[in-house]
Amino acid sequence: MITEIKLGLCNPPEPIYLHVKNGELNGESYLWYNYDINNDQTIPVHKTGLTGYISELKLKPGEFKENVNNKLHIVVRADEIYVVMLWGAIR
Repeated sequence: MITEIKLGLCNPPEPIYLHVKNGELNGESYLWYNYDINNDQTIPVHKTGLTGYISELKLKPGEFKENVNNKLHIVVRADEIYVVMLWGAIR
């Protein structure tokens, strides 16, 4: 799939945040999920692969299960902008 790059002024697209976890819901396994913070709900993504170009790596401090931990954000440019979040990636 070839995506046309539009040039000029525009509002930047909102990234899609993906978390990595081997999980299962209703008998279906998944590797990725989105998290709806407003409803405290995990939303599985059943596709297994993500293809694109890594455009940025960010290391951000965060809190996970009441522990201060680092998280790695991997920004991937594809049909959309995806941010893959890995908790505890680097200590």
